[in-house]
Amino acid sequence: ELFKKIMKRSIIASSILGVKWAVLHPFEEREKAEYDLKTNIELNHKMYESTIELANKYNVGIAFENMLERPTWTRRFASQVDELIALVDSFNDPNVGVCWDFGHANIIYKDQRNALRSLGNRLKATHVADNDGLGDDHMLPFHGTIDWHSIMPVLGEIEYKGDFIFETGKAFSNLPDHLRDDLAKLAYKIGEYCLSLIDD
Repeated sequence: ELFKKIMKRSIIASSILGVKWAVLHPFEEREKAEYDLKTNIELNHKMYESTIELANKYNVGIAFENMLERPTWTRRFASQVDELIALVDSFNDPNVGVCWDFGHANIIYKDQRNALRSLGNRLKATHVADNDGLGDDHMLPFHGTIDWHSIMPVLGEIEYKGDFIFETGKAFSNLPDHLRDDLAKLAYKIGEYCLSLIDD
């Protein structure tokens, strides 16, 4: 009941703020059939169908995020692009799509480009962060190992029209207050440069 209440408040707040796409983490079934695609999709329908109905009512899209998985962790549903596509397609709703977390994907894929091409017009939102391929470090682009020069043109190929959303809070977390504005300005310039690569 608390989950439903929080989800309702979040959707309504998103609508008030003019949010186009609210991002959700897919659930995973770990008791009945841990790696079964059908079972995991059924669980997400059970948990999120009412949320998606509410989001449609308030004109907010729902984007499922690709999950983070490390070799030392238990397998995570929707960390692989084919699972994410199957989940989104199962709702058969234009207001259900994908949020691609580049940092998560860098830990799973050596090259994210084919995954992005597979998503195509399902891609509705982004979480933009870099890392070293081992930890979810939430660094600014070009501070880790992601090849932004090769990835950004793919967003143009698939005609991505959504926002370019930094998820780089850790870059600021230990920074002295008087340096935060300077880093924010640099982050803006980095974002502009990334977007300029789409048309190259």
